[in-house]
Amino acid sequence: MANHNQPASKTPAFIKYPNTSQFPGFKMEALKIRSGELRAQGPKLALPAKADFRGTVKIHGANISLVFRDCDNLSDVTLQSRNKIMTLDPGNNDNNGAAEFLAGIPFDRLAQSVFGTAKAKFKTLIIAGEFAGKDIHKGVGIVMLEKFFMVFNICIDDLWRDMGRLSGVALPEYRVFNIMNYKTFKVTINLNADTSAVERQIMEYTQEVANACPVAEALGGSGPGEGIVWTMLVPIRHHRARVLGFKTKAEIFLATAYASRARQPTASTSMTQQTKGVADEFVNYAVGQRRLEQGIEYMVEMGIPLRAENVRSFTRWVTNDTLKEEAEQMKAVKAHPTLICVKIGNFAGDWFSKYLQQVNAEGKHNQKQSRRAVD
Repeated sequence: MANHNQPASKTPAFIKYPNTSQFPGFKMEALKIRSGELRAQGPKLALPAKADFRGTVKIHGANISLVFRDCDNLSDVTLQSRNKIMTLDPGNNDNNGAAEFLAGIPFDRLAQSVFGTAKAKFKTLIIAGEFAGKDIHKGVGIVMLEKFFMVFNICIDDLWRDMGRLSGVALPEYRVFNIMNYKTFKVTINLNADTSAVERQIMEYTQEVANACPVAEALGGSGPGEGIVWTMLVPIRHHRARVLGFKTKAEIFLATAYASRARQPTASTSMTQQTKGVADEFVNYAVGQRRLEQGIEYMVEMGIPLRAENVRSFTRWVTNDTLKEEAEQMKAVKAHPTLICVKIGNFAGDWFSKYLQQVNAEGKHNQKQSRRAVD
């Protein structure tokens, strides 16, 4: 049984799981890392421009990290959602019952499986995964399955390990699975060359998952999948404090709207018109329904009441997420950051107000239906 309750004087620090960017953002980051390492370490030790990438099925659920800090007591674990430390306190939101589901799992066995028969040695061990299944999100095949936890990444003392060597980190009898035991994909990418052809191949694989999720089928279900997470297969020294890779999603799960990317301004329009036009088109593209829904999910996770007075919490999250995920597109169209922030805030605020009105209307309708049923 895991020990989730830490003494007040030893409140553990929250360790945020690294963000996984889209391909353009990853490419820019990887080339920047390579440039710095070429200067500092030379070509033999620098991050290679050409490498293989392994694709694993992206699970549409709630991100959960199991953090171990005592290699002599593997039952002592801290549960984390994407944005906070989780507890088992009554009334505490724990990502659709994740803490309750995980509470009875022998985490000492799971942690020991990382090291096989050898003595576990670490300062910090992180087993990252996705909690998924019934009543957790919608629109994918795995939502029809009984709840489970899918291990997809492991970090030992700030080094993210090769999951290809850690496929045994699982407890199937407790519905704790490992993503490496399901269908994977492989591509080779040269970041210094034209990547158009390989990007098309990647999206073909992504559509294959969207058509039929391999994980759902393997676990006895069926239906679409969300996408693929691609990991750069390079020595682990390159994976410090981050996982070098990117994600691709089926169109329905993209956080952007179903609109074409913002156009470059033309010389025939004034500078003011160009600035406003680019900003409007960028916001229409970047702030899609899924991103707005993720803002609601964030508020629920953090225990922020869905009320009009908390609109700033919602708009702040949507704005920050858009700026982070669409930074490359902003640069490409030369969108003015300050104007973009204002327009995203206004757009998200209007959407939030309509969302609350809809929720309130549905609540009143359900109350009427309940009264009629009683009568």
